[in-house]
Amino acid sequence: MGRDAVADMRRRRLRRLKKMNNSSITYTKDEPYAICFYLYNLFEEKSNSNVINDNDEAIKVFLEHTENLNKTERLKVVLKKEIHNLEKQNKLKRFTTPPSEEMCFEDADIPYEYEQDKKVERAMRHSDRADEITIDLHRVLYCSEKPVFSSIINTVIFGKEDDISLSSSMNLSKKQKEAVFDVSKTRFLIDNVNLSENEARYILLECRLDTNEDLRCLSRSCQNELHNSIPELLGITKKELTYMLRSDQKLKSFGFIDDEGNYDSSLNECIESQSIEPYFSDLLKTFDCSNAYSLNSFSVKQESLEICSDLLNGKNPVSILFYGKPGSGKTELAKSLCRQTGKQIYIFKNEAETNERSNVLGRLVCLLSMERKDSILIVDEADSLLRTMDFSFFGMSPSKTKGTVNKMLENNRDKVIYIINHQHQIDDSTRRRFTFSIRFEAMPKTMMKNIAEQKLKDMDITENTKAELVSMLDKYHLTGQSVENIVKTIDAMECKDEDTLLKKADIVMKENSLLLNGKKKKMRDKVKAEYDLRVLNASMDPNEIVSMVQNAAKYAEKNKNTENGIRMLFYGLSGTGKTELARYIAEQLGKEIILRRPSDILSPYVGQDEQHIREAFEEAEQNDAILLFDEADTFFYDRNQAQRTWERSLVNEFLTQMEEFTGILICTTNLRNIMDPAMQRRFHMFVEFKPMKFDGIKIMLEKYFPSFHLSNKEIEELEDCESVTPGDFGALSSRIRFMNPDDVNSAYILDELKKLQEEKKKQWKDEGNSNNGKIGFVV
Repeated sequence: MGRDAVADMRRRRLRRLKKMNNSSITYTKDEPYAICFYLYNLFEEKSNSNVINDNDEAIKVFLEHTENLNKTERLKVVLKKEIHNLEKQNKLKRFTTPPSEEMCFEDADIPYEYEQDKKVERAMRHSDRADEITIDLHRVLYCSEKPVFSSIINTVIFGKEDDISLSSSMNLSKKQKEAVFDVSKTRFLIDNVNLSENEARYILLECRLDTNEDLRCLSRSCQNELHNSIPELLGITKKELTYMLRSDQKLKSFGFIDDEGNYDSSLNECIESQSIEPYFSDLLKTFDCSNAYSLNSFSVKQESLEICSDLLNGKNPVSILFYGKPGSGKTELAKSLCRQTGKQIYIFKNEAETNERSNVLGRLVCLLSMERKDSILIVDEADSLLRTMDFSFFGMSPSKTKGTVNKMLENNRDKVIYIINHQHQIDDSTRRRFTFSIRFEAMPKTMMKNIAEQKLKDMDITENTKAELVSMLDKYHLTGQSVENIVKTIDAMECKDEDTLLKKADIVMKENSLLLNGKKKKMRDKVKAEYDLRVLNASMDPNEIVSMVQNAAKYAEKNKNTENGIRMLFYGLSGTGKTELARYIAEQLGKEIILRRPSDILSPYVGQDEQHIREAFEEAEQNDAILLFDEADTFFYDRNQAQRTWERSLVNEFLTQMEEFTGILICTTNLRNIMDPAMQRRFHMFVEFKPMKFDGIKIMLEKYFPSFHLSNKEIEELEDCESVTPGDFGALSSRIRFMNPDDVNSAYILDELKKLQEEKKKQWKDEGNSNNGKIGFVV
């Protein structure tokens, strides 16, 4: 590339850089003073060769701001005087004979004056400028032994008008201090989020280092000097800086600076617009609540709804927590409560975790430090934001954000509804800081149907088809949100034939339930077609049990102040029909049945078992369902025999929930003899299930194996085993499917049923429960 081309390229680049500098988002008339002040402190100890060879950006920035401050002529005078001093010291030697025409600074066509100029030009190889003042500055830097760059900056920019002698000692005037430490560009942070002037000045420094390319390069090459000089650059002490950068102070708690000291560059947009609002732009949105459901649609106690309304309509800041199962209507209730206040509603949605934008908690802390009148904030999907306990190998421990979260709740100046799915990772100290809370169980079927009916209302299908679609919800485990999505999917399908539409809708619901729950199926709440009460050998007639429950319910309606919970214990051998009778009772009473097994309750984490028990009772209470605990002996330890503290606390929790439960509770067990005495006293009915008698065995044989006939004597042989249960017939029926039909006959049926009894007796004996070879209970 030729000399002229190089010079032209340098001139274009210089014009571009000047333009960028003057349009800087932090630019004010006083900014050049601040930047020159930065340069002075950064290069106070730097050698001249370091400035020339490694930090040519510093020279360029200094020259640009010298022009901005109209100090170019002063710089020329200062440099000429210093060059004269160097000549006197014989460090700059003029040519004794005129130099040839070729001896000149190529890019400026300025002839050499000194013998050192060839080396000076070589030292300028990184420079974007090649004018007289740039050459003189490099002459001074190259030929001076002591560091002089900071002294030149101090003398030219901050020195007294009548003094042009180089001085490294800075003494700012009042006016110069005001210019250097001016925070007009970050004043909005002081006004909006109550930063101190020192904090606002720190943000301004970080913004300049981030947005000015030359300063950014200098900050990397002078990293140690910058770190050590920050107190001087801000006009504060090291102690004040250390305090300002503590994790509990605003710069870090608001997320402006992260734990590693990195600046959040999204603040640049705020500084450019002179507003804090861009800091929340991808997290905070206005929320349309005009289509919210009526408050009567929710299965939440009226008193709780009234408390929420009072708090949201009151004059004080509030922090309300909605927690519970996904899709249980938490966000919908928040919308409904907010709509009736008439206030402006915003939603803070933690979607930033999916896009590389960090400091979400800091942004929320910052937002809640600002008072927003006549508005309500809904913080959705707040689990990760409110997590103040972490799981580890050694158990639960406080998270590093615990202090920040607790302080955020304490200093909140707004009306806020937080929505989470799980509360087990929220520390007790954090929970205490919420103004009010509501727990949500799975959305009741009645509410899901109400949602579906409202969403289907405007669809162009017959009322019968709409009713059929709503009734299909009973078949699957779904959430409120999934019901809305399913209705949208159905609406999008182009099916003119409504029978086809129903079939496709059934597939959509089934697949959505599978997506939400895996292969977990909804508990069968109808008795099997082959179920026959006559086969049961129970201590109470099943129809009498149903009648007694109905009588108790009627009595409770008339006598409001009396106990209205119903607690029954079904005990006896496995397969004797305990669970199936619970289904029969639910069917007769027209109630849903909720099943819980030990695997649904027991957890490896301390306190989770008790929580799962509470959740089961609350879900049944909310849905007016029968609660069935299968194999409930897990929760019935005799506390006098308990070897671990968690065994006692589990029983205590179960006892507490039993007493407070106002619905129907059925527990099944094979081991009544290990029950805690207090537990036994709390059941209203005890129903024992014994091995089948002759008539029951005969009925089951006719139902399951109608093609084969067993004599009365053979049936008596089975009865004498004293262990035959209804479950045996279903088990054998399943096995026969795999047999050659020619090998199955009456003798085979009898023989296999006897083998089943022997297997059960052996299992019982192996478990240490031998009772003279018979299966039974010692009570």
